[in-house]
Amino acid sequence: MVNRRLVSGIASFALLLGFTVAAVWAQDQSPRIFKPPRVAVVDVNQVFELYNKKKDRKDEFEAQVKKVDETLKAFEQRYKAIQAELPNLEGGKKKDEMELERFKLEQQIRSLKESEMNRLRELELKYLQEIREEITEEIQSYAQALDLDMVFEKTLNAELGRGAGIRWPIVHFAKPELDITQEIAARLNSRYKPARAGQAQVPVPAKGKP
Repeated sequence: MVNRRLVSGIASFALLLGFTVAAVWAQDQSPRIFKPPRVAVVDVNQVFELYNKKKDRKDEFEAQVKKVDETLKAFEQRYKAIQAELPNLEGGKKKDEMELERFKLEQQIRSLKESEMNRLRELELKYLQEIREEITEEIQSYAQALDLDMVFEKTLNAELGRGAGIRWPIVHFAKPELDITQEIAARLNSRYKPARAGQAQVPVPAKGKP
């Protein structure tokens, strides 16, 4: 009699446990419910063009290029002058000295072109990476301040070959109030130390702004 009650109790417990596990499993398999996401769009290329640091870095880079060009031009002018004068000289010390100077100039011009091209390429890449990181960080900061779920890039560059390209939309339509391009550019410029005179300070937006 005791054994029958024990078996019956175990069976009832096992059945109850089975129902409980089944209920939990069914609950876990229920579809997740997502709230409508808060989204925005941004044109990073336009932000790049509007950022005052980009303009200043471009001026700095072009000044470096101009300096290198002027140095090379001076070397090349001297080299051409020697080339023009050498045929008119008779053999002797002066001609030997000028031929040696010509040889040294050839080496200097070649070395300067190689070293300065590499330096300028690295400098340009450094400036681009610096600005890209700042734009990315500003977008993330702005999105967090507004409690946005996603920020989409509006366009991309499609290369056509031979240096040609077109701007191709990723987001084909977005309401103007979803575009945060101008806000990102303004925030970057407000934080940039050598910003142009009269640049307004843009406060951090409060959460909940659409």
